[in-house]
Amino acid sequence: MLEADGRPPTLDGYNQDLINGIIQYYSDPPFHCEVHFVSNPDDAIFPIVVIPGGHKVPIRARRSGPNGNILADNAIYIRKPGPRSEMPQSAQDWDDLLGRCLRNRRDEMYDQIRDLITGAVPQLQQPTEPDKLEEWIDKSFERWSDLTEPLPANVGARFTHGFYRIAYKIEGQNRQLDTAEIPEVLRNSVVHHTGWPPFWYPLRRGIAPYLIDGAVECWLGSDDEAPIEQRDAAHSDFWRIHPEGLAFLLRGFQEDGMEDQRAIPVGTAFDLTLPVWRVGETLLHASSLAAGLFEGPTAIRFVVTYEGLAGRSLISVGNRRNIREGRVAQQNSITLTTHIDAQAIDTNLPEIVRPLLSPLYALFDFFELPMQLVVDELARMRGGGS
Repeated sequence: MLEADGRPPTLDGYNQDLINGIIQYYSDPPFHCEVHFVSNPDDAIFPIVVIPGGHKVPIRARRSGPNGNILADNAIYIRKPGPRSEMPQSAQDWDDLLGRCLRNRRDEMYDQIRDLITGAVPQLQQPTEPDKLEEWIDKSFERWSDLTEPLPANVGARFTHGFYRIAYKIEGQNRQLDTAEIPEVLRNSVVHHTGWPPFWYPLRRGIAPYLIDGAVECWLGSDDEAPIEQRDAAHSDFWRIHPEGLAFLLRGFQEDGMEDQRAIPVGTAFDLTLPVWRVGETLLHASSLAAGLFEGPTAIRFVVTYEGLAGRSLISVGNRRNIREGRVAQQNSITLTTHIDAQAIDTNLPEIVRPLLSPLYALFDFFELPMQLVVDELARMRGGGS
């Protein structure tokens, strides 16, 4: 085995989680690969990616590769002599591919029948290690609950009428940074497209971020310069970032702070475009933070939860877009997830945001989120709202 031209100086960033994150982003249905590293007689390290067989349906590319290279959207690839991968070129190629899938389905059916006849009992799955991102979310929410517990009931900073919560985990190779370097990395990671960016890093005493339990934490609801009654939900963010690549943001609905200015009763409205902006900004923040804390390729596990949706109507604040009245959510909460290549976020933001948020909008009388709306609003967000 010979080293390829342009090979990176180290393969530390190419771990199994990263490879499977890329596969989940580009393949439908996704599948799990094993990654091993072996050395040749000259002690050069080479990655071996073990791709499983036995697929019961053809695997298609969910999207094109970065800049339209390597993969084509919705294409199906097969292995050919060479070795190389290409789309089926003939009826024989398709017959071979579909025949393999049908044989795999048949073998699975025979195994199920055999188990029924012999009385085999399925074994319970062995307990897995606790999910680090879920633990991070639970611990972060508990921290916020402890901070807000002394506040009076129904103040904006307690998010009485609802909130949205975004968390993500960066997968890859951490940079070796001193603790004193972390604040600068976090400040540089803030995406300044709008006036109130996610993970804003204030410097004013009283709301400046601080270090606790190894994470950097910031609670804007502690601002003593504003009376507690005036700390509205949309400007009482709580966020935490751990240098290992974990981030958590909790924010109230901006719509709930518009009662005085725009006659929108608290807890009744859900704006059409704000989720697109806020999720888009946070995805860009994840990409920026990954570049600051990690080196080499990275993947992002991204989770967003909306609470307090029941009874809210889908509206367009400022009547910027036409939307039929009466689209009211009956479900109170929803959690949305995606697993993406961090390097693909900047150039493929609309293609990531729309499938992620579509189930949220469907709660409002089956509203279908138009791709063109997502493209236009993200462009407007990146232009500073103009």
